Amino acid sequence: MGEPSQLSVNDRVLLHLSRFATDIPLEAHPAEATQAGIAAAVNISRTHVPRAVKNLIRDGAVEELRARVEGHERRMSVYALTAEGLRRTEQVWKAVLESRFSVLSGGKTVLMTGKDMEALVGKKRASAAIARMKDGVVAVEERRRTPVLELAGAPEVGMFYGRDAELKTIDEFMDSESKVMVILANKGYGATALARRFIQEQDETDLLWVALRPGIRGEELRAKVLAFAGKVAGHAATLQEALDLPNALIVFDDFFSTSEDAVEFFTTMMESGGSTKVLVTAREEMPAYEWIYHKKHVDSGVVRVLKLRGLDEQSARKLLGNDLIEPETFKRILRMTRGQPLALRLLREGDFSGLKDNSVFTSEEARYLLLLKDKSP
Repeated sequence: MGEPSQLSVNDRVLLHLSRFATDIPLEAHPAEATQAGIAAAVNISRTHVPRAVKNLIRDGAVEELRARVEGHERRMSVYALTAEGLRRTEQVWKAVLESRFSVLSGGKTVLMTGKDMEALVGKKRASAAIARMKDGVVAVEERRRTPVLELAGAPEVGMFYGRDAELKTIDEFMDSESKVMVILANKGYGATALARRFIQEQDETDLLWVALRPGIRGEELRAKVLAFAGKVAGHAATLQEALDLPNALIVFDDFFSTSEDAVEFFTTMMESGGSTKVLVTAREEMPAYEWIYHKKHVDSGVVRVLKLRGLDEQSARKLLGNDLIEPETFKRILRMTRGQPLALRLLREGDFSGLKDNSVFTSEEARYLLLLKDKSP
């Protein structure tokens, strides 16, 4: 009777996206239509999704849109079936109905046709189960695992304005073959806030946040990563295994003045393969001997670097919080603060001590800025 059938990744992506096809323009697209959502639904690494959607876009079956996503404030890349994609999906489903699959049901593996599965659980659930098949086996009773969130030490997101281009850059990193993104910024420019805002929007990703205190040891970092991997995959004996999780992101926050063996840990991590994505926020004034990546890592594409600068004018104005401020006065504040989010927030709050303790401003400059901030026509 032949071997049980398997579907290509492209066909499984089509089946998945067909669940959200509609003739009515959507105000907000489902998270399942993003690359992270597709990866989770089709049971593949997120880094494998770009190749699949690229092929489907080339064939005219899928289109890429920049649109709002349910539960997210900003626009993101989403994918939708075209008329050609719907036609192809119908062909795929007709073939599925007549094909035989190895099906895990009730703890036992049996052979079933697509038509049998449709009769058992309905077309929608059968389609989702087949799209998610792994190693040739369809689990019709499987429910998607809730992502592991290890976010102890991650700050709450307070006032956050702008940074759309930076968030899009991190999106692109997550969808790339690169392993590590380093966000470089001087103190007060919001690298931690940017990383925290980004992970807040990751619905389908296993997340670990590691706050890097001065002098943290490499063995402690290794233990944290292994413990996280154990919760995600059930077991991880080596760092190499822990760094090969298909839809996981580890954030190491505030790399600066770290122990020598912690630097060695990061160097080892840079050299390892695997699917786990790593985001590192680091001080731009980091000592050269502590740098955790080298030119070869950037040139080879293993590492991407995002350098943070001040906020754009519109976002800075919102953060400052004085809608009536004179344009020339605002420009003077922007020049003096260079759009640094921390300085603008402290000005908004009228925090004289905070400005002195967390910036290069003298007492006179801090008082002058506070005076300017409240100046209106």
